[in-house]
Amino acid sequence: SSKDRAVFPAYIPSQKRDGPFVSDLGDADARRALTSTISQLRFDLAKGLDRPGLDTPDGPNNHEISFTRFGAGANLARHVDEHHEEVKGRAGWSKPTRRSISWLVYLNEPDWSVQTDGGELRTYERKIASAYPVGSRNGDLQIGWLAPSKEDRKERPVFLDGRRGGTSGRCALYIDSDDGGRRVYLTKEFDSDPYLFLTSDFFVQNLLIQNHGLGRRFHYVEQPKSAMTAYFKSDPGEYVKDVAPIGGTLVMFDSVTLPHEVLATMERERWAASGWFHEAQQPIPGTQIIL
Repeated sequence: SSKDRAVFPAYIPSQKRDGPFVSDLGDADARRALTSTISQLRFDLAKGLDRPGLDTPDGPNNHEISFTRFGAGANLARHVDEHHEEVKGRAGWSKPTRRSISWLVYLNEPDWSVQTDGGELRTYERKIASAYPVGSRNGDLQIGWLAPSKEDRKERPVFLDGRRGGTSGRCALYIDSDDGGRRVYLTKEFDSDPYLFLTSDFFVQNLLIQNHGLGRRFHYVEQPKSAMTAYFKSDPGEYVKDVAPIGGTLVMFDSVTLPHEVLATMERERWAASGWFHEAQQPIPGTQIIL
């Protein structure tokens, strides 16, 4: 079955209790050792990526960790692991933290073959490296890209300011100035609903961004899903990179900016230890538009 997947978490938020990952079953010492190593990795990433918000004590609100199992035939469609608060609807601002870095360690046998076993992680990376840091800017999450042009050779991340005037739902898109010290707004203010829910690259390019030269360069990191998704054009700024799920392989990526999917496994079960490092989400705005 394509949906033969299971997750064995360390913490179950809906039940407010520990999950099977931290039980005494199996090799609990090995799981504790892995958790300790991952905590050190988190510290190193916070320093190396200049994301001090990552370096916080582990707990149910700032770190997810689990075993994940894919049965024969299982896959996972293309997606990103985190979205801006404004595209999550009513609950968008209700969480204290958000996913920042996704990670996984494959636990499969070393003889795993993508030709006979499948199960590759397919990532959609950028052909040109971003000229500026990606993911978020002072809490505003990235939702798109401005592709390079003849006049501007830089690949520029596009961020969503979703709290104009301190009110959630009042939005505008911006990029960094050339020196990285200022915001350059691409749009006038607009309401998150319906513009962020019934939209596409074409809509933003032609209706939201006033400068059509800049508008033509815009692409969502991941276009909002709808009945029209299958008809959207792909982003020419992407290229495909597959990662074989060989045991012992460590994979890490930004939770906001890397679309990815898991290709179908064939006959064998596919296992990984996986999780997300969290960092603080923006505070709840003083005024909220409740939809």
